[in-house]
Amino acid sequence: MLFGDKGYVKFNYDEQIVKWADCAREKGSEILANPGQLEEWLQCEGTWFVGVDVLPNDPSGGFGKVKLPHILRKFLGKINLKPYHKAQLSIIYPGYPRPRLGDSKSAFEYRLKRDAAHVDGLLPVGAQKRRYLIEPHGVILGVPLNNTHPGASPIVVWKGSHRIMQKEFLKIFSNVPPSDWKNIDVTETYKNARRHCFENCERTVINSPLGSGYALHPLLLHGITPWFSSKQGPDSLSRQVAYFRPLLNEVQDWLKIC
Repeated sequence: MLFGDKGYVKFNYDEQIVKWADCAREKGSEILANPGQLEEWLQCEGTWFVGVDVLPNDPSGGFGKVKLPHILRKFLGKINLKPYHKAQLSIIYPGYPRPRLGDSKSAFEYRLKRDAAHVDGLLPVGAQKRRYLIEPHGVILGVPLNNTHPGASPIVVWKGSHRIMQKEFLKIFSNVPPSDWKNIDVTETYKNARRHCFENCERTVINSPLGSGYALHPLLLHGITPWFSSKQGPDSLSRQVAYFRPLLNEVQDWLKIC
């Protein structure tokens, strides 16, 4: 099993990860100097640079001569993935969260009190924001780009929640051709499964320093905690993380990864 019962794997300190992260952070600094990027991606009243697909990595995850670290490539190579997309550059700043543009009162409350917990790839569609499996990811890979303190909005997961999600989604997808999964409204199943996860799974914070990383099962419920520390200093200015969410070559693998 790749992810086991917890639903995530942590990668220990590796010099290759540091080298890659340093390069990604330099690329990120150039991006942040671009007013157009800030206008598009700086949200939640300036407390979150969302930065979807902004890092200029190649399809193998590297930056020219700086390759995605071997330990990460070896792990991801065990999953039948499409070439990597350009990585997300997610930067959280002190004060997160503030309301995001378009957030309803209940949406902001959920972001504040439930860490905006979600399963990636189940995108809202239409005015009613019904959920569909639009992006069947094979993994969520997080690579920290800087050191910061534990209160600086780390990622949080619900241990074992991927098992609950798999069980519930199997009920609605088992008799449907995988090519049609994207057309199935999963809104109520998703909401009910998420509620079950909150009630039965342990909420766990993952604090990873520079040089380390983590991989989440694609169905693992996860989110970002509020920034709650008042610590001052260089390591309290932001939390920067690069995220890869490569898509699966075969949609049906979404319910088979273990």
